[in-house]
Amino acid sequence: MSISKLHYRYDRVQLHWLTRLLLSGSWGRVARWVLLVVTAIVMQGVWASSLRIGMATPDFPLIVLACLALLTNPNTAAWAGFLTGLLHASMLEQTVGSLIISRTLAATAVAYLPLWLSKRHWLSVVPAVIALTFLAQGMLYLAAPTVAGSAFWQGTLWSMVYNIGLAIPAYWLIQRIVPPELDEEPFLWNN
Repeated sequence: MSISKLHYRYDRVQLHWLTRLLLSGSWGRVARWVLLVVTAIVMQGVWASSLRIGMATPDFPLIVLACLALLTNPNTAAWAGFLTGLLHASMLEQTVGSLIISRTLAATAVAYLPLWLSKRHWLSVVPAVIALTFLAQGMLYLAAPTVAGSAFWQGTLWSMVYNIGLAIPAYWLIQRIVPPELDEEPFLWNN
């Protein structure tokens, strides 16, 4: 048998039923954002300390959470905030409850920003990162203050500026992985 006679029929290759289930419809979307959150947590643990510039440390989970909150609905943003807070707290060995609550509530609030901002514009992530950073870090500081207030807020401001610079290319990439949900037009329902 010669090599030229060998050919494969790729149209007959079937994915496993579990793979088809996970990648179809809403399950595929859930798998994508969960993978993004887990990747951000791993990046935070591996690279955050080496990418530190002065007092500014990048917060990859907050960047991904801001992008996901803009691109999804408030329920999905709340679940992403819960998972981000849970994984981030387990990595940092801090009080788990305060990180979970702060991330969940902040992500839910930021998910309502598309009422005023366009999800499709790449600069709409800037107010999302600002709002998410202030809400999440503010609630975290109120629930479990760790250092003096001025040092905490100074570090938060520098990290927010750093996160804004990283969030713009991250938003472009995350839009390709998790496309925005279809906007429902409540005022045009009778057309």
